[in-house]
Amino acid sequence: MIFDTSYSDKETTRKINQAVGASFSLLERLKMRGIGSRRMTINAISDEYSSYLNAEHYISTANIELRPSGIIIHFRHKLQAYSWIMPYSSLKIQYDGGLRLESEDHFIQFNDPQNDHFINRMIQLQKAF
Repeated sequence: MIFDTSYSDKETTRKINQAVGASFSLLERLKMRGIGSRRMTINAISDEYSSYLNAEHYISTANIELRPSGIIIHFRHKLQAYSWIMPYSSLKIQYDGGLRLESEDHFIQFNDPQNDHFINRMIQLQKAF
């Protein structure tokens, strides 16, 4: 489920919090040593969601935010900001040099080895859920 998060909207925030939980508190963020990934390059995305990304001649990037019940993938297209919600209950993580995330028959694939610590933390949170 993708939301346009370019502007603050209480209804969108409520739906996001309902799906993946409210953001971690400052103390929890410090204990976890951060809840966000570095920017990663998108290699592939489901055809249904490809219209949300930049044209093929641009490099599309995204970052991941951890939430108590899922993750949010943040990316931009032109001047719009989007957030893709993936609850842990429907999330499938494949990590073998590249990262592939699947949820509800849609996927996104990254090729960025700089986030090993973050990805391992995300896998542990999913297992604990």
